[in-house]
Amino acid sequence: MARRYHEAVKSRGNRLEVEVANLWPNRLIGDEELPDDGIQQSCWPDWLLNGTPRPSGRLTFTTNRFYKKGDPLLPSGWLGPVSLVSAAGAAR
Repeated sequence: MARRYHEAVKSRGNRLEVEVANLWPNRLIGDEELPDDGIQQSCWPDWLLNGTPRPSGRLTFTTNRFYKKGDPLLPSGWLGPVSLVSAAGAAR
């Protein structure tokens, strides 16, 4: 995907910020590295019912475990090369 940013780019002092997102299945797989503090014996966990922080540090919560520790991660985030190309002299 090509974009033209010549209106926003200065001759110096530019700053480029890139945010990269991960896929939800990869987060679920990563959380499997942490202790299970979810549903046990068909009961909701106390931390969820009481609105308190999770003791395990997990970031996700599901009612079913679709992935397990060690499952391969899906390709995610920045998947290709990026080039910043000077357009000096290009028609605007």
